[in-house]
Amino acid sequence: MSKFLRYALLAAATIGISSGVASAQTVGLLSMVKGEVQIVRAGQTAPAPAKIADLIAAGDRVLTGGSGEATFLFCPESRAGKLLGGGEAEFTAAALQVKKGKLAEERKVPNCKLPAALLAGNSKQQSGMLRLRGSPLVLRTPTRSNVADLKPNFRWDKYENATSYEVKLTDREERIIWKKTVTGTELPYPAEAPALEAGQKYNWRVVAFENSENQADVGTSFSVLAADAAKQLKESAAGLQALAKASPDDNGPLFLLAFLYEDNGMTDAAARVYAQLKSRMGDQDWVQGRLNDLMGKLGWDRLDSGEAK
Repeated sequence: MSKFLRYALLAAATIGISSGVASAQTVGLLSMVKGEVQIVRAGQTAPAPAKIADLIAAGDRVLTGGSGEATFLFCPESRAGKLLGGGEAEFTAAALQVKKGKLAEERKVPNCKLPAALLAGNSKQQSGMLRLRGSPLVLRTPTRSNVADLKPNFRWDKYENATSYEVKLTDREERIIWKKTVTGTELPYPAEAPALEAGQKYNWRVVAFENSENQADVGTSFSVLAADAAKQLKESAAGLQALAKASPDDNGPLFLLAFLYEDNGMTDAAARVYAQLKSRMGDQDWVQGRLNDLMGKLGWDRLDSGEAK
């Protein structure tokens, strides 16, 4: 058994993935297309050109030309593979049927679960335009999200003319756990501070100072995943990152990683993976919709410096 497949099977066993999807219609997606690839939608006869990240519904057929290839995720069977040239495959609600040609690189995949908001058609196309509590100081991570680490790093955007920042972490009763003053915009969890508790919610606040004058003050919250959920997520994420490294031309592992983060409430991490996908493959409506929707929940009107919108 290949190392690639071992990672996938291990992660799938660990995370306890459901074999189904939230919608009876959407069953997977095309993670990569090369050459001539077409898709015939259920109930139609005329094929249309396929593109990366096209969603696949039950009853859809994918056709590849002589030199075409279509790499796919098929969630009812937690399965991925590649339809080679001159092929035809039909995706039903329960099974994949190869009508012509053959498949290659077949494998089990973890977390083949499309986001509920996407399946419900709730991917908003508007970009999130809210700042946290109206402040121009933007907190980046962890914010309005879950985290898997008991000692996460804290990051925020640089505030114009700020010479220092006071960072304060409190529990849900507003008791101070630690407070630090730094000059940069990132703070690793202080080594001397007590670790966070799994399953608990916390608040953190940043005050930007220019010399001794308060320039901006903003806070947000985050929650720590339960211990078992955090362990499973880390193992599954590590497996997906290994798959992505092993097959850099296939977007499938990154899609699964975004779904994994979103399903576990790690909103800021999911947004960054969707942004990475968008930068790799260009415009795709539902990917942009998921990115915009998550940015709105985070209170961001833009991504981190250097990340594409």
